[in-house]
Amino acid sequence: MTKGRLLTILGFLISAVLLIFSLKGVQGKEIWLILKKADPVYLFVPLAFIFSAVTICSFRWSRVAGNGTRVGDTFVSLLIGLFVNNVLPMRIGELARGYVLSKKTGATFTYAFSTVLLDRFFDLTGLLLLTFLFFPSQSLPPNVSLAIRLLVGLLIVCVGCIIVLSQERVANRISSRLLRLETSFLKKSGHRILEIQENLKRIGSPFTILLLIALSFCTWFSMAVALYFVTRTLGVNVPFGCIPFVCALLNMGLTIPSSPGYVGVYQGLLVYLLALFGVPKTEGFTVSVLYHASWYVPYTILGFVFLVTEHIKVKEIQNLETG
Repeated sequence: MTKGRLLTILGFLISAVLLIFSLKGVQGKEIWLILKKADPVYLFVPLAFIFSAVTICSFRWSRVAGNGTRVGDTFVSLLIGLFVNNVLPMRIGELARGYVLSKKTGATFTYAFSTVLLDRFFDLTGLLLLTFLFFPSQSLPPNVSLAIRLLVGLLIVCVGCIIVLSQERVANRISSRLLRLETSFLKKSGHRILEIQENLKRIGSPFTILLLIALSFCTWFSMAVALYFVTRTLGVNVPFGCIPFVCALLNMGLTIPSSPGYVGVYQGLLVYLLALFGVPKTEGFTVSVLYHASWYVPYTILGFVFLVTEHIKVKEIQNLETG
């Protein structure tokens, strides 16, 4: 059995377990009562902030890609990548992003994919910055507090890595050592370091790097505001200051294997995180379903439309993983 298939099976198992956990003790009748009380005034507000997040993310990626890459090209590529992650196993959305961008701009796939890796790197710094700035003052369970300390440490390491890899001599030395090794994964890492360094060298100034980190923060802050308005829609009381913290941990938690579209994992994580701030399980589950649907549905529809209009076949994308 291949590694990809094992990860797919593991992802479905994790999703099923977390979905069962999030549904335990939840009554469908109670969910219906919460939905009936939903405030229509706030119903479509989350969508505005979700599309704001996608637009900012597309703008950031266009700056990372450089060479006059248009925001429209990165927007289409990003939505197709999100569609792929929503409907296909093995999380090949990042490969799809690079493939579509290479077709739209004429750049090589290797170059386009390296911009995706660097863009995701800045994505992580935005999430960690959100976690750090909105760390709740109230006491948290020891395991959560330990995880946060590790995440803050990871933020420092990430920024340090960006600075180190921006130095051509250092990046060349690290990659040359990796390229001498027999392990294919380490050799691949050596090539990736060179590709990322080329992008960082082109990005250039520390001011631009700080701008990209700020854009990443704005992307995830917009998603946090969308989550806040979902809670307002359903009449669930959570202080606004806690929401960005919840949103950041939720999205970092989505790195674990799961089914396509993060079904189950999304519900399990969000129910647990909201419970830290006193939200009952039924309310937390209802929030998780509505918030999940508020980005999953439009991303999937738009991604599919762009897939068709760009004349890209799903088989082409799947072949990227095996190629």
